[in-house]
Amino acid sequence: MSQAQQMARPLPGWLLTLKKGADLVGVLLFTAAFLGFIAQIFFRYVVNRPILWTEEATMIAFIWTVFWAAAFMVNIREHVAFDVVYEAVSPRIKRIMAIFSMLVLIGCFLLLIPATVDYLEFLLRKRSPVLRIPMTWIYGCYLLFVVNFTIQAALRLWRLFTPGWQTQV
Repeated sequence: MSQAQQMARPLPGWLLTLKKGADLVGVLLFTAAFLGFIAQIFFRYVVNRPILWTEEATMIAFIWTVFWAAAFMVNIREHVAFDVVYEAVSPRIKRIMAIFSMLVLIGCFLLLIPATVDYLEFLLRKRSPVLRIPMTWIYGCYLLFVVNFTIQAALRLWRLFTPGWQTQV
């Protein structure tokens, strides 16, 4: 099966539904950040009465948008990468480089999980200054990112050892 055929293969129905749901959540988060930003500008510069909650709500929506998109909307192979050397080598060497990078990524991110949980537990006692939202809810999206990115890396690593590994390089 060629790389184009492999990439064009549709997702199973339940996975496609999850992907569409994740995309919808990402769009809604971005929309909330954008609308909060517009409200901020309007009240500050047009009405000349800045309101505090829009700044905090925009910041929270932006944080969630970034980590949500990185975790659930962008495939691991589509993230920004420095691949000048990678693109210049043979597929076999690309496979070795990808296996090495996935092993390093998985190892580092597995180390991040307990530290992130520990930090989120520390944040349980703290709340945001204006909206009084628990800080754990604000920064909990980072844990989602770390766990999901680790899963994506593990899946890619597994695929690098299957007969169709060429589609992963």
